[in-house]
Amino acid sequence: MRFKLLVLVISFCILGPVSASGKLDSCMSKGIALSQQKNYKNAILEFDNCISQKSNYAEAYFQRGTCYLLLNKHNIALVDFNQALRLDSSLYEAYYNRALAEHAIKNYTFSEADFLLYKSRVPSDHRVLSSLALLMEDMQEYPSALKYYTEYLKFHPNDFETLKSRAMVYAEMNSIELAIADLDICLRPDANDTAIWMSKGNIYYDAQRFSEAIDAYNVILLLYPDNKAALYNRADAYTSLKRYDEAIRDYQYLSSKDKYNSEYYFNIGFCYLQQAKNQEAILSFGKALDTDYTNLGLLLMLRGVAYNNLKLQAEACSDWQKAVELGYKEAQKYRSDFCK
Repeated sequence: MRFKLLVLVISFCILGPVSASGKLDSCMSKGIALSQQKNYKNAILEFDNCISQKSNYAEAYFQRGTCYLLLNKHNIALVDFNQALRLDSSLYEAYYNRALAEHAIKNYTFSEADFLLYKSRVPSDHRVLSSLALLMEDMQEYPSALKYYTEYLKFHPNDFETLKSRAMVYAEMNSIELAIADLDICLRPDANDTAIWMSKGNIYYDAQRFSEAIDAYNVILLLYPDNKAALYNRADAYTSLKRYDEAIRDYQYLSSKDKYNSEYYFNIGFCYLQQAKNQEAILSFGKALDTDYTNLGLLLMLRGVAYNNLKLQAEACSDWQKAVELGYKEAQKYRSDFCK
């Protein structure tokens, strides 16, 4: 059974406008106002106008690059940030935003260098610590991510989003108790926060502590009995504990709500097969087949096992042969052992 990891995302915070030397001209004022209204395309036109009037206008390049960054046009944004810094290397915000753009296109080494440079120039902006932590996560440098999250939390101990992110890093490092401790802190303002309970359940599941995972999913289901993710994850945990009747109950409830989801029927069939309820397994695998289960080779191999258990060798060999033809090599052994 698969573990559904709850992904926690930190929104990148883009710096607001900086002051240009002297009085802002009309196009700059309009561009900044438009960008603050999230009208980035029209803001870019204003910054274009500024640059056409003053080709060495570093702040205009920075502001236009920031708009491109917010529009997810990262490569274009990089061109503008590079030009802004060529014109004014003290425009430190451009280093930060350039690092964000480089991170987005997976230029991790360059991104880290720019974040660190910005950190050295503007140490009071703790936001860069969180950005560095997220970058380290993407680089799978979890000890470094932990270091930056912890440093950030010294200044912002009640930033629950960062605590949740640090919990995920602890989990990646198999420090399960520390991960749960961070999530428990996050539960203090709202003990019924289902997203945090889901994270707790998933961390326990990933650590193969299935009973504790079930306890966490149960909290969610007490609040929201129809929560599909909690039901599905709990069913997976039941399956891992070989509590097949309880897993089947959850999968069947899910299938009653979504009769076209082949995953539920396949999992029901799998559980029945483990209980040696072969006829029921065949029926469930058939429903999964009818609703276009994606891993057809696996389905046919397992249904073949159920047929073989019922001494229906012709049907079993047919399924195994089809599974082999689909490239599912694991079925080859069954075919060789049981089929002439």
